[in-house]
Amino acid sequence: MVTDPTWVWRDCEHCGTPFGQPDDPGRKRRFCSGACRTGAYRARKRRQEQQQRQRHQDDARHRTYEDTGRQRDRARSHQPPPHAGTSRPGTWCGPCGGLRGPHTYHHDDAAHARARRRYEGLRAKAAGTSFPHEADACHAKADAMRDKYGL
Repeated sequence: MVTDPTWVWRDCEHCGTPFGQPDDPGRKRRFCSGACRTGAYRARKRRQEQQQRQRHQDDARHRTYEDTGRQRDRARSHQPPPHAGTSRPGTWCGPCGGLRGPHTYHHDDAAHARARRRYEGLRAKAAGTSFPHEADACHAKADAMRDKYGL
């Protein structure tokens, strides 16, 4: 191995074999051959897949642990879950002005306003169409909404 000032010697990052390359401007080679470059790529991908698999297993283990804790806390507190969206527990419906009567769900003002607009739109569409099947479908949907929301 003669040292030449125009050549740079280094060890392959994959197999450790020393190799030389010209001291030209630009990026220097890291591997002695294409086979070593491919081998290093495959080893790196295997490592990444193993790390990702380990991360998923850890996350699943952590989620299971958190879920068990939540279930245990929920069992201790004996409180019903919070009601999401527009439904509320109880027998009183403020927007309807009274007890739960003709409709099953209790809604806030915005939900009643949306239901009223949709109901009126369906009735208008049924009145404005020249197709009897479409008019029947719009009437049926509007009637179902009227029953559900107490409109």
